Amino acid sequence: MMINNKKILFNFSSSYTGGGLKRLISFSEWFDSHGGAVFIVHEKSKPHLLTYKNNKYFYINLSKFKKVLNSNKYLIDIVDSIGAPYMYYSYSVPIPFKVGSINWFHLSNVLPLISHSGYGLSLFRSIELKWLGKLFKKSYKNAEVLSAESNYSLNLLPASSKYIGIVSPNGSDKEIELFGQSREYKVNNIAVIVGTFFYKDLEASYRVFLKLKETHKELKMVIVGMSSMIPSEIVNDKSIVATGEISHEEVISLLSAAKFYINTSKVENSWNSASEGVLLASESYISRIEPHFELVKTIANNNYVFDGDLIHVKRKNISVEKLMDWSDIIQNMIKLGKTL
Repeated sequence: MMINNKKILFNFSSSYTGGGLKRLISFSEWFDSHGGAVFIVHEKSKPHLLTYKNNKYFYINLSKFKKVLNSNKYLIDIVDSIGAPYMYYSYSVPIPFKVGSINWFHLSNVLPLISHSGYGLSLFRSIELKWLGKLFKKSYKNAEVLSAESNYSLNLLPASSKYIGIVSPNGSDKEIELFGQSREYKVNNIAVIVGTFFYKDLEASYRVFLKLKETHKELKMVIVGMSSMIPSEIVNDKSIVATGEISHEEVISLLSAAKFYINTSKVENSWNSASEGVLLASESYISRIEPHFELVKTIANNNYVFDGDLIHVKRKNISVEKLMDWSDIIQNMIKLGKTL
């Protein structure tokens, strides 16, 4: 069966930053060059999408109140205007009814489906996420395909003959391209951390840094992200450089010239947030969570070691041969759609 791309409806309305924006732009670019598709997106995504003329975009911005109520009027109105799609792909938006012939739910955030103990979430945010998790679970019955960005995340979704469950990671196009280029950079005596949110566990990263500093006396730690979220005992250390939020190009330059990359996240939906640092820095120390373990098994075979609660891997032992690009991931999605 051939699928007309114009009969594919994507819903990215819940995300306009980070991995969601990255997937949205990559999907937009690919479909724009293959006849176009239809997208529901958050209005804040608009500046990133203006060049993709073959795609049709519906821009929305639901209030938190409407999200809590799982309002789907916008979806009904859009389907009424374009006709029922053959495939409906929902990026972490609950599927309220059978929108298309094939309905695909993609999980992009594991926090709605796991316990929040120890992650530093406010009570309100924890309640909000738990409610979203209930909406997710209620909507599974309307899906034919459930996907996630790692085996760890996929295992949080129901395993049943009612659904097809697959891992659909983020494409590694940029990482593959930069992997070779990073070898041209001069290595500086810095350890880089990217991200300051609560689940990144900066205190643990700082302990790793202090341990490394015992044998690398001049080592500095560079922290990228919102400076206001860095604990005072860390930011007051004269060996710490807090950059604040900087461009992606600047992050790439830092990682490519870093002696160490440190990532002690307590939880991740996928290994994507760590892959850039691991592929670019000379050596990496990453937390021993399942998505990180999946990453090193993919790119380092058995050339990594466990160091307590950390995984230690060196760039010289890494290969990008098993990584997938966005074109592979999208074409796999379309091939699956043809079989259903």
